[in-house]
Amino acid sequence: MNVRTTNGRTVEDLVEDLVKEVIIEAAPYGGIVSVKATIAAVREEGPHWEVTDCDLIEFIVEAAPAFGRAVAFDVRE
Repeated sequence: MNVRTTNGRTVEDLVEDLVKEVIIEAAPYGGIVSVKATIAAVREEGPHWEVTDCDLIEFIVEAAPAFGRAVAFDVRE
């Protein structure tokens, strides 16, 4: 997930920024972050980004608790 974009940022940088925005803005402190909604937001923003769902889930699991949020594993719903 380290492919560079035209502005010199990596896809990973872009995904991290987007996920952090979704986590911070969409869920209140102590709230729940939806894996399904976060993946959908990333896919909508960058459908051409070569990042797997597993990579995204890994990042969400690491980032959400750092911002005081829980993770809802609702991918199959």
